[in-house]
Amino acid sequence: MPDDRTLVADMDDHALEAVPASQRKPLLQLIVVQVGWNISVSSFLVGGVVGAGTTFGEGMAAIGVGNLVLAVVASLIGIIGFRTGLTSYLASRAVFGRSGSVVVSIVLGVIAMGFIGVLMDTWGGAVHKLIPAIPSSVFVIGFALAILTTAIFGFKGLHKFSMVAVPVQVAIGLFALFRIGSLEGGFGAVFDASPAASIGFSAAVSSVIATWVTGAALVSDVQRYALKARDVVISCVLSFVVGVGIFEVIATVSAMKVGNSNFVVVMQGLGLLAPAAVLLFLALWNTADNNIYSASLAFTSASNLVKLKISKPVWTVVAVVIAVAIAFLGVAGQFGRFLTVIGVVVPPFAGLLIAHFWILERRVENVLKDLPAVRWEAVVCWIAAALLAYYTDFLLANAIEGLVAGFVLHTLAGMALKKKVAA
Repeated sequence: MPDDRTLVADMDDHALEAVPASQRKPLLQLIVVQVGWNISVSSFLVGGVVGAGTTFGEGMAAIGVGNLVLAVVASLIGIIGFRTGLTSYLASRAVFGRSGSVVVSIVLGVIAMGFIGVLMDTWGGAVHKLIPAIPSSVFVIGFALAILTTAIFGFKGLHKFSMVAVPVQVAIGLFALFRIGSLEGGFGAVFDASPAASIGFSAAVSSVIATWVTGAALVSDVQRYALKARDVVISCVLSFVVGVGIFEVIATVSAMKVGNSNFVVVMQGLGLLAPAAVLLFLALWNTADNNIYSASLAFTSASNLVKLKISKPVWTVVAVVIAVAIAFLGVAGQFGRFLTVIGVVVPPFAGLLIAHFWILERRVENVLKDLPAVRWEAVVCWIAAALLAYYTDFLLANAIEGLVAGFVLHTLAGMALKKKVAA
């Protein structure tokens, strides 16, 4: 049994300091947690889109290319976490300044809670339809309490849950793929499938990248526990191949074979409704507790900077309460709007982090010392990149445009300021 000090340390989770070398985790733990983070309901949605709008060859190539890009972005961000030992939000202080990072942390934390609130509302409503005698609010609260039990313990809680959930989800997904292949005609119909309305290869790649580039932007929250840079790359590549790619492939094949992109409906037709429900519940849990975990780190960082001494465990509870309150507002119909906001706001943040730590300022020691209150050039670049992503169309999708714009604008601004100082 862990003593009280160990329990407190697990819940505090180095939210306000670099993870020391003695607390770094082996590769297997990183893989399990990162794969668990990446198994999400969105994989089924993207697979359905790709499967309904491409040929088999195009679909598999789009999933492969898209997830390779995501793995590269995640590795670049994750290595920042490994080198500094800092959360995404602590590292953002070096980019945006002390006060500037407060705004960044609050914005990203609130967006995450809005997203989880919408998911909770959707979950509660769906289960209520199956069991009308129980109000949807009961299911929302039950789900909130469930994810709190893992998110509050930080990396350790995520690891314990993923150790159980990931093998179960992968097993159910592969079994479903086997059952789909056992239908009349086997996989031949999939290989020969021709979409009724083609979306094209570039749009398919865009769908794959846009759905998970936001998650790739925040992997430092996990990868700060890495022992080696190599471990970051391995776990990030595997998480997008296994955690994302497999389920996108399953949903794609399902759409091509059965003609229905709704994975739950397909599973129900195969007599696998119960396993489908388990898979989706675990995937929702994965998505929710990782977002709660990340939001609690964001709020802890922000409150510390404004001299409000509230610990991460308390912020975890507050984050869950905020998500439940949003769910009770009945905002499930706003899911698409939340995805749009997230896809516009978060990727530029990742672009700025990559530009700062890989191009402009490559030191990783004492990165939080002697910081200005606000780095206005970074704040302006973040806002400009988000606006460019929303209002222009120069790349495949808003999320990709925001990432690239954030990187380019901050690199140019930083280099210009360095030249001005040197002159």
